[in-house]
Amino acid sequence: MFMNQIIQTGIATIIVLEYSAFLPKNLKNLERVESAIDHYLKSPTAVAVEKGAKEICRQGYDREEMGKKILEFILENRLSKDLTEKK
Repeated sequence: MFMNQIIQTGIATIIVLEYSAFLPKNLKNLERVESAIDHYLKSPTAVAVEKGAKEICRQGYDREEMGKKILEFILENRLSKDLTEKK
């Protein structure tokens, strides 16, 4: 259970910070992060991260494979895809 929470928090943090980098530069850093957190919490990605972290933990991967699976999951579920695909 504890490992799942660590993975879930880590994935969510990376997704939020990566998304905040794509928000308008006229916002202060904290405002961009707050906006990214708000968007994340309202998106279906938050539920996907919770389920994905549980599934990754359940598989019993070794350290290296788990790292790869976490990175794959982050790339597949990043919020910035919506912003970069619109351009």
